[in-house]
Amino acid sequence: MSSNSESFKSPRYWGVHIGLYLLKLIAKLTPNQRAKLGSFTGKLMAKFASKRRRIASKNLSLCFPNLSPQEHDSLLEENMQATGKGFIETASCWYSNLEHQQANTQITGKEHLDNALAKGKGVILLSFHMTSLEMGGCLLGNHYDFLAMYKPNKNPLFEKAMVDGRQRHLKGLLDRSNVRGTIKALRNNEIVWYAADQNYGGKTTVFVPFFGIQTATITATTKLVKMTGAAVVPFTQRRLAEDDSYNLTLYPAFEGFPGESEEHDAARINQFLEDYLREYPVDYMWLHQRFRNRPKGEPAIY
Repeated sequence: MSSNSESFKSPRYWGVHIGLYLLKLIAKLTPNQRAKLGSFTGKLMAKFASKRRRIASKNLSLCFPNLSPQEHDSLLEENMQATGKGFIETASCWYSNLEHQQANTQITGKEHLDNALAKGKGVILLSFHMTSLEMGGCLLGNHYDFLAMYKPNKNPLFEKAMVDGRQRHLKGLLDRSNVRGTIKALRNNEIVWYAADQNYGGKTTVFVPFFGIQTATITATTKLVKMTGAAVVPFTQRRLAEDDSYNLTLYPAFEGFPGESEEHDAARINQFLEDYLREYPVDYMWLHQRFRNRPKGEPAIY
């Protein structure tokens, strides 16, 4: 049964209904209340989501080995709270117009995206899994029309809520497996928002350094540029100290991309992200198993 004809009255959806209702209530909170709830959610995760906390701690140890135990623990706690804030921000993204957040958003480097669009071959908006990714994308969507690549949810009710919520701010969504649709969009000089830092494994990845660790890295960015000639414009978003305040930064399009090999390009993308995280380590989704797949013969990390 399709989501268009699904009644969603079955008991299997009751939990999702409750969750979505809570998101609607959260979206009505004041900025200060949402910030406090986000921090509290992060603290709960740190206490009860022990597996994810261990993964985040391991990742921070691998990527920042020179931190003292106290510095490590402080960064971990800050990161868990930032992750909690990211979950709470989803409510605002899906169920509000983001007027308050928009009024407190700094956008740097719009000229880089404008210049890339002027070339007429489409733009890959190269993004990464920051805890503020959802908010950053939706905020930028109020300035530019673009399509976002995403992974559909298996639950049709949650999928509908997610798509409807994101399309309040974005032009549309592209299933990450819809390669043909992505190529068509780029050839039509569309902007495609694409996060390139997940660990999917398989034949579409190569092992290249990330914080000095051989890391499975997807090569789709290179393939898409070869097929379309699209520009690659990196995009980061950062949560600022004041409630509902953000910095969105667009960077100059990569020159000489694609380069000599897929490995070279993947390493270049990883290096960009690494440079950013060395300056702003708190706001990354360190709870993701970034180093799950290992080169042949290497032991598991997690």
